[in-house]
Formats: sequence, structure tokens, C-alpha cells
Amino acid sequence: MHEGITFVKGVPEAVEGTIAKGKATYTLGRAMTSVGADIYVVHGAPLLAAVVYGMTSMGGRLIFHLMNETDVDPSHLRSKYTGLFLPFYRALLQFSMVLSQTKRQEQLLEKRFAVQSKRVPTGYSLPKSSEVLPAERRNHVLWVGSSDPEQKKPRHFLQLASDLPDLAFTMISQPIPGKQAFHRTLEEEARAVPNLNFLGPVAPQEVHEYYRTALLLVNTSSYEGFPNTFLEAWRYETPIASLYFDLDGLLSKGHGGIQAGSMDSLVSGVERLASDEARRATLGAEGRMYMKKNYSLSKVIDLYEEAFQEVMR
Repeated sequence: MHEGITFVKGVPEAVEGTIAKGKATYTLGRAMTSVGADIYVVHGAPLLAAVVYGMTSMGGRLIFHLMNETDVDPSHLRSKYTGLFLPFYRALLQFSMVLSQTKRQEQLLEKRFAVQSKRVPTGYSLPKSSEVLPAERRNHVLWVGSSDPEQKKPRHFLQLASDLPDLAFTMISQPIPGKQAFHRTLEEEARAVPNLNFLGPVAPQEVHEYYRTALLLVNTSSYEGFPNTFLEAWRYETPIASLYFDLDGLLSKGHGGIQAGSMDSLVSGVERLASDEARRATLGAEGRMYMKKNYSLSKVIDLYEEAFQEVMR
């Protein structure tokens, strides 16, 4: 029990093999039975959502919150799971409440699965304006993410740092289960770049100071769901320089940051932004204002409450 929330361990971090999956399903079922909840919420993890959906026949309702665009990509789901999974997943989407995080997720879900969703984004509280550093006191280009070579493309950040030797770069990277070897290789390669400070994992309560002092945040992902890093940066008026991903067209319109579209454009865009204090200040202020309007914690809590009331009806 922590601040009125009861934690019940029922889902392992990683499951490999048929026997392990069977044990994990049994453990999850026991945990759900012991809780006896009216509503079960699953964030991303289509396979976990499918298992929970199957178990809700014993009681309770499922809310499935999309976390990534791959959650609504049939080709990706076919490549990752067995042939029987997709029909069951379609039923899950049809007969559960589905929450999307972005307008694009909402559109893809309706186009590919003929399912409508309620949009509930990630939410954050805002620090006081007095905690925001002015643009001229920022000193490094920041990258934050898991060291996933397929999605996050962290090596692009190493290339960016190499191409801009006069700027200081900071990399905060968390290894993911099953790919620790890549993380170690990434660290070795990063430490060979003189102007890049590779920090590895940083405690959640400490990471915000890096956003606060950053010139800008770089995103190199090939795809995203809803990047929490965008909000974590905008909280401190830190603009975004994204290689590919855009948040509902915001960056392509020049609000809150820039969308490069190619490595050459990312290099030139980061170089220009780093040297243009006025532009960075404007983009950062726009990002914070947009976040306050659309992603404040109080707003997201209200949306969740609406979803809970609706599913219970």
C-alpha cells in the first residue's frame, strides 16, 4: 500500500518460452482473482491486454490504452505474434474500451480496425515558471530514451554529436530486457565521441535537471506512440528537434520544435537552434503553453475519470 494505492505483483518483466508464458498467465490470473477489480487498465502490451481480456470473463472490464502506433499495425502484430492472435485482438478492440494518446493513433485505429477510441494523452504537472532557465543559460543537447536499436535509433544521436563537435551532447539511455549487449556496445561507441557525455540510466527524480539545462531535446525514433520525453522537455521550455516523429503535426508547423525528416536536416537544424537563443526561447515557450493546455495532469485525470464512468455504465 502506498498513498492509498495497493500494489499486487502479477506480471513479470519479461517472459520467454511456452512454459514461462503458461506460468506467467497463471500468476496473472491469481493476482486478478485476489484483487477482484471492477476495471483493469492495460497500457500498451497487446499480448498482456489479450490475456487480461480473456480473464475478464470471470469479472471486471478492460480498458486498453494504446501506447505505440505498432499497437494498431496489423503487419507488425502478425510478425510478432501467432496467427490466432490477430482475430482475438480484433475482438478485444471491438468489445473493450480503447483509449488512444494522439490523433494519429485514433485515426489509425479507426482505419485499420474500424474501432473508435477516446483520446487520453499522457499528463504531467508543470514546474513553477521560476524554475525555467532562460535560453542563454542552457549548455547541452540532450537525448533521453531506451537503447532500442530498432525503434529509438540511438546511433543517430552519436552521429549527430560527431557532426557537431563544437556542441556538448548528453545521452541518457536505459537498457531494455534482452538487448543489454547492444546497450554495452552503444556505451563503448558513445564514449569514443569526445563531445558526448554518456550517462546511461538516470534516476527519475534526477533526470529533470538535464531537461532544465538543455538547449534542446533530440528525438531519433523511427516511430513512437506518445513520447513522454516531449512533455518532460516542454515542462522546462526545452524545444524538440525530431528526426522523424511528429506529434499530431505540431513540429512540422513549427510549434514547440522542429521536424527534420533527414539526418542532414537534423544536423543543420540542431546547429541553427543551438546558436539562436531567441528562436529556442520562442519554441520552448510554445511547447510549455501547448502542454499546459492539452497535457496538464489535472486535465488527464478528468479524462480518465470520464473513461472509468463510461465503462462502468
